[in-house]
Amino acid sequence: MATTPAASPPPARRLLWTVLMVLIPVLFFVLLEGGLRLVGYGDDYPLFIPAPDAPAYRYQNPEVARRYFVRQQNVPNSLYDFFLAEKDTNTLRIVVQGGSSAAGYPYYRGGSFSRMLEQRLLQTFPGRNVEVVNTAMAAVNSFTLLDLADEIIAIEPDAVLIYAGHNEYYGVLGVGSTESLGTVRGVVNLYLRLQHLRLVQGLRALLAAAAGTLAGDERPRPGHTLMERMVREQAIPYGSPLYERGLRQFQGNLRDLLARYRAAGIPVYIGTVASNERDHAPFISGLAEGTPADRWEALMQDARRAAAAGDTARALARYDEAIALDSLAAEAFYRKAQVLDAAGRYAEARAAYRAAIDRDQLRFRAPEAINAIIRAEAARAGAVVVETQAALAAASPGGIIGHNLMLEHLHPNVDGYFLIADAFYEALRAESAFGVWTAPVPADLARQEVLLTAVDSLMGVYRIRQLMNNWPFQPPGVTRRDTLKPSNPVEQLAVALLRDQRSWGETITLLRQYYEQQGDYRRALQAALALVQEYPFAAAPYLDAGNVLVKAGRYDEALSYFLAAHDREPLPAAQRMIGSILLRRGERAAAIGWLERSLQGEPDHPQTLYNLAGAYALEGRFAEARRTVTRLLERQPDHADARRLLGSLPPEADGEGNRE
Repeated sequence: MATTPAASPPPARRLLWTVLMVLIPVLFFVLLEGGLRLVGYGDDYPLFIPAPDAPAYRYQNPEVARRYFVRQQNVPNSLYDFFLAEKDTNTLRIVVQGGSSAAGYPYYRGGSFSRMLEQRLLQTFPGRNVEVVNTAMAAVNSFTLLDLADEIIAIEPDAVLIYAGHNEYYGVLGVGSTESLGTVRGVVNLYLRLQHLRLVQGLRALLAAAAGTLAGDERPRPGHTLMERMVREQAIPYGSPLYERGLRQFQGNLRDLLARYRAAGIPVYIGTVASNERDHAPFISGLAEGTPADRWEALMQDARRAAAAGDTARALARYDEAIALDSLAAEAFYRKAQVLDAAGRYAEARAAYRAAIDRDQLRFRAPEAINAIIRAEAARAGAVVVETQAALAAASPGGIIGHNLMLEHLHPNVDGYFLIADAFYEALRAESAFGVWTAPVPADLARQEVLLTAVDSLMGVYRIRQLMNNWPFQPPGVTRRDTLKPSNPVEQLAVALLRDQRSWGETITLLRQYYEQQGDYRRALQAALALVQEYPFAAAPYLDAGNVLVKAGRYDEALSYFLAAHDREPLPAAQRMIGSILLRRGERAAAIGWLERSLQGEPDHPQTLYNLAGAYALEGRFAEARRTVTRLLERQPDHADARRLLGSLPPEADGEGNRE
């Protein structure tokens, strides 16, 4: 008997069924996401958050790097550059992006090129509120720069400055990093766009935990550096697939980053990156597969002997033979560069040094291809290339960058950072950024006014020593111990700060007080101004700077700092000093107003009472002068100056107009 086929469901029912099948898993994930948020799992880690105790200001979230670092207990952060939450028309705002060099490692704060630039721009544009907001962090690369772009655009910068490229391989999410999500750029950027979802955060945490379990206990031993912990692929040969992926990663992210800023109408100034060419040998020099190692080593030994004997021609010939035998070995290029350098053939030496960096398989220094990409992508997007590498080379013997400007493999010293700041300053000036530059500050004057305190300079020395006591500057597994023994009060302050025994603000305040006690008002003022730069919203640093200037006899300059302190908080101490300086200048009527206001907050302050009494007397207001000086003598009967002032006043008239 024939079977009757079942009737097909109506099209409307089929559509409803399909929609339900799609909505059920979506609803499941929505409910799961909501549940995770309800129980408080995860975080959004916004780039900027309100400043503590200063609601009108924002600063970079110290935890923002947790977006990227999953396996690191301690994450890097940037400088604490405070800026107005609501940008006004008088504000000139610049944002800096990059890695540790852009952040100013190992000095930070006044030793960073961003703070040097800010200090100079403040003097170039007097009367404007200049904010240079540094978002750079150690061990980040172009993925982080691109991820932060929208939040940077949201604060309406007048320009973005970029100094980046060294971390493209080992920076977080890089192709050779321990903190990686693979080598497909699109996948990594998709994850970064979805990372605010608690489901995504939970999944990555589970994957990281599973990877840690499979790899065993890889927790870093004490003293190991972030630099060491970030390296997964120690050998990335020149031209290898992983090397090329790193370049494509940088090029793609930089292209997207510059396009995003261009669409927002924000000018971008991007610097070429520089490293130590002359005085830092390649970390890892390897031979290509199939190279006859014995023959190569024999050529290298012969070349070294010839160089030691002063036979430059033979040494260069042997190095060229070794390079012809294996063009991937970094050491041959580096040794050849040294011979050329010693012979004064600087242009050839520079090319050979840079070829050695390109072939260094431990990729902490950017290859020259990174700078080529910077120039090409900037031209494509209409960004301004700042030739910072050329600026450092121009200030180096023979045009070759070495320890004259670099501390180790790539972090500049103070002079190096100033040259980077100067290169950006001149690029901004050449473009007439921010309007007419009527009062540009000469470089030599700006260099003298860098706000790097002795404590911050010493901290830089200590941090570099800690860095170089570990791999890759020491053999694997070797960590040198550094016992710091401070020999003077400034070193004691720096060591206490290094050991987290005091905050930076407390330390610099103590430094200022020490210099004042020594009568060294120049360094005391530098310390006070470093605090002004760090805490632009706080009145106390401006007050301290004004007091140092008064002790140095620079009263007119002091007045501006006391007025700035009063603008931030109406402190009686600031009002008193404003009144005292105005009285000294002969502006008695204005001085009396400030001194009277000061007394409202400090009704018994002896100096205020004395100055106010004197101001009244000079204005012929003798009755008020008598009452004020009498009030002072009631509190301090032995105040000799007050007694003299009282004695100099005309006799007080009685009720009938007679004088006693």
